[in-house]
Amino acid sequence: MTNPGRIAVVRRFGAPEVISIETHPVAPLRSGEIRVAVRTGGLNPVDARLRSGTFGGSVPMALGTEFAGVVLESADARWVPGAEVIGWGVQGADADLVTTDATRLHPKPAELDWALAGGIGGVGSTAVTALDTISAAPGDVIVVHGAAGGVGTVLVQLAAARGLVVIGTAGPANQEHLVRLGAAAVEYGSGLSERVTAVAQGRPIAASIDLAGSAEAGDLATAVLAAGGQAITLVPETMAGHGIRLVRVQRSSATMAVLLDAIAAGTLTLPVESLPFTEIVEAHRRLDAKHARGKLVLDLSDNPHLPVL
Repeated sequence: MTNPGRIAVVRRFGAPEVISIETHPVAPLRSGEIRVAVRTGGLNPVDARLRSGTFGGSVPMALGTEFAGVVLESADARWVPGAEVIGWGVQGADADLVTTDATRLHPKPAELDWALAGGIGGVGSTAVTALDTISAAPGDVIVVHGAAGGVGTVLVQLAAARGLVVIGTAGPANQEHLVRLGAAAVEYGSGLSERVTAVAQGRPIAASIDLAGSAEAGDLATAVLAAGGQAITLVPETMAGHGIRLVRVQRSSATMAVLLDAIAAGTLTLPVESLPFTEIVEAHRRLDAKHARGKLVLDLSDNPHLPVL
């Protein structure tokens, strides 16, 4: 019987301070299940929305949906104890132990940093889904709203690798970051449409991809649609307020392979900041601030279930 493990839980919706780390027992594995000792856990904006109660659900709720770690026990012959894995789609992944099945695991390359392994899945799958949803050919101009965050950072690089011309919006502090990623950078806020038009230099906008949820992003998306272009959003408020198509993220081992290949080839990088699992409240404060560059992950290197190296 596996010893109990820590897990991040909210028992009432609210600010980050409602999060507590509790110790829970784990059930015996059923056929086909794999238990993973978590080494790093990725944090995403949706985690903050779930915690606050603005994304539905009910309490008590276990937090987190993506992780990287080491197989501890397996009732599936395809995965053996000691295998290093990247996982996704498991509610309650902000924990020492995660129980899942083979459809939600992918081998972790030995050379891949643990922090990046725990953080690439959610933002990477979102970026790939968004790009695969639009129809754009090399040379087409697209606008990415909120391009300096985790999803945007990945999306800009993947789009540039496909030969797309990317105009990315971000705050003043992230303009140079976007340029390094391969985008033409513009500041968000009032007058956004005029600034984007100036940077586009008369070229039509093929697509608007909204990761920000701002009124200006919604207004520009509406204008792009009216001009015959495409517009999608990952933010429910933009769909509700502007009627922009909301995209649901698709996560799979095939998508993970695409991302890992791009990392190995050097065409995809992602700034990652790690905070100890015990500082998950502070991590959620940073999620709420919405000004992170790249990706936040939780460091569970103190997980007692991890093998001793």
